[in-house]
Amino acid sequence: MNTAWRLHQRRLWPRWVAMCLLLLALAACDKPGAPAPSTLVEGQAFPSFMLDFIAGTDGERQSLAGKTVVLNIWATWCAPCRREMPDLERLSKTLDPARFVVLGLSTDRDALLASEFLTRHRITFANYFDPDGTVSRQLGLRVYPATFVIAPNRILLRRLTGWHDWNSPDMLGLLEALDRAQTRP
Repeated sequence: MNTAWRLHQRRLWPRWVAMCLLLLALAACDKPGAPAPSTLVEGQAFPSFMLDFIAGTDGERQSLAGKTVVLNIWATWCAPCRREMPDLERLSKTLDPARFVVLGLSTDRDALLASEFLTRHRITFANYFDPDGTVSRQLGLRVYPATFVIAPNRILLRRLTGWHDWNSPDMLGLLEALDRAQTRP
């Protein structure tokens, strides 16, 4: 019986290892093979191509002028991203619109799928689409969701990865503190 038990234990060991690895993978949506971010340093300029991509028209550029931007990069295939979107919607309604703007950027290859998700979940804050992954590749993203808090002068104030409770007192306090610390143009 002792030998049979050891044999049984050896057969179960790979399953336990596989389950642990699966749980780690589910903690955040990882996109393997993406380069590590080297240009995204808090306190330095956020890549201008990113905000230019989003604020392509003069009207959209005006809507960002003088505001702290909370930019969330997400995808429908990412469970933490889907979980976080209603919180971001509430955040967009809670923050002072004269000082903040919440934006989303979907990396879904199918913009229609992402649009349907936004409609179904009543997400109304501005969302853009990067179906070929150009922006996320250039930002070196590997884990989704990724959120960037960007000052009005385009300085990266904070980079946050993974799911966050955007309506918690701590998170609201962090956003307010980051905004207050900035000199407005």
